[in-house]
Amino acid sequence: MSKKCTCGFQGTPPHEDIYDCIEYEEVQSGKKKGQWMIDWAKKSKKSEAKRKPSGFNAWVDKSEKKG
Repeated sequence: MSKKCTCGFQGTPPHEDIYDCIEYEEVQSGKKKGQWMIDWAKKSKKSEAKRKPSGFNAWVDKSEKKG
């Protein structure tokens, strides 16, 4: 991603993308740097666990249970 920073950081090294801004904002609000990535990974694992098999995978699962 190459969107320019809008967080107002005036230091070194310059922020090159939105992720630098997110980490800067986390530090400013007292959170651990990189916490957004950890939270994102946890949420994606939860949603992945909720998914039901569909299409061919569902058909294979059903046929294996019958046999």
